[in-house]
Amino acid sequence: MSIASIPQRDIPKVGGFSGSAPRKLFSGNSNHRTSREEGKIMSQSVRPQGGGAEGYNDDNEAETVISLGHEALKKHRVFKKFFESMDALTLKEVNDREWTCPACRGGVGAANNYKGLKPLIDHAKNARQWNVRLHRKFMKVLEEESKRRSAAGFVVQEVYGKWLNLQEQHIDSQVVWPPMVVVENTGFKSQESQQSAGMGNKELLEYFKGYKPIKAKQAYGPKGHRGISLLVFEDSAVAYLEADRLHKDFLKEGRGRADWERRGTLTQPPGAKRILYGYMANKEDMENFNKHLGNGKTKYDMLSYKSKVIEPVMKMKEDSVKLDWLQAKMVEDKAVTKSLEETVDTMAERLEIQKSEVKIIIGKVTEKFDEWKKGLDHLERIYKQQIDELMAEAEKRDQEMEKMKELTTAKAGAISIIKAF
Repeated sequence: MSIASIPQRDIPKVGGFSGSAPRKLFSGNSNHRTSREEGKIMSQSVRPQGGGAEGYNDDNEAETVISLGHEALKKHRVFKKFFESMDALTLKEVNDREWTCPACRGGVGAANNYKGLKPLIDHAKNARQWNVRLHRKFMKVLEEESKRRSAAGFVVQEVYGKWLNLQEQHIDSQVVWPPMVVVENTGFKSQESQQSAGMGNKELLEYFKGYKPIKAKQAYGPKGHRGISLLVFEDSAVAYLEADRLHKDFLKEGRGRADWERRGTLTQPPGAKRILYGYMANKEDMENFNKHLGNGKTKYDMLSYKSKVIEPVMKMKEDSVKLDWLQAKMVEDKAVTKSLEETVDTMAERLEIQKSEVKIIIGKVTEKFDEWKKGLDHLERIYKQQIDELMAEAEKRDQEMEKMKELTTAKAGAISIIKAF
């Protein structure tokens, strides 16, 4: 037996870049300009003169933000206040609020309001007159932030949200717990006896294994199998959604509760395929199923749909959003870590190169020092030798002078003696 699967929702996509070139301001047979030239003139005519305290310079800011990561861009002075306001709101509040474009500040369009993110993204994508590159960067960071905030929530809504929407009218109703689905027309008359027989539990579980029931039960009465079976699901919100999915798939194929009640008990021709019907069990169904079972009755409780299904699913949605944020944060942290590791490796390589260069320089300096020391020692020896020679020569001259003094004195004495005689 096959049950048609529920079609998945198409995920909406943000539209592509659109826009048209500026119209010509002048027309005529001569001296006319192209659309691109007129666009430049329009841009120049509406651009304020000098950025001023409130204006942002497109070239400077675009060059600054172009290399920044997502989180760093959110904290950049151009976008910081915008994303601080956005982070304080829920996704619904963000889309209900009117926003001004931070990239337009100090220029054309600074006072324009855009309700929700989609019009603001379209504006940033199509801006042509003021801070064009800054608008494009703002568009990218806004699209990324929008995806991060809504991706996990959209997945949960895609899987579970449709059940919540269909069941809102029963938000405070009581449901059978654990979740159960009644399967009709599972019995048949035995040709060998007057008693009715039915499908086995394993066979029934095998038929519906795609919905992950944990057990199957059969209803018996005085005449044997009553043609009623029960699929019991796990005690969890996810299992309830699986049971509800089976219930809705039966409805899609025209085999729900109302279809069974219209057809009543079927006579099954020998060898024909058995047509099964099914629906979510309620209190009356459980009482009917347990009618002749005595001590073997299936136990169940009637509990709040909101507390057993709505609240756990919403908690899963919140956890999924948190998980998505943590995963995005982990990816960003890994990128930062990888960047730091690469920086450390680069710095280590440069340090090793510098160490090698320092060693080479030290070797050359040592070599030069040794050469200079040898040269100085050689000069010292030469100067010392020259000094010794000069000292010896001076001493020799002193001795000669003493001898000359003595000879002069002797000659003077001799002359004096001669003159006396």
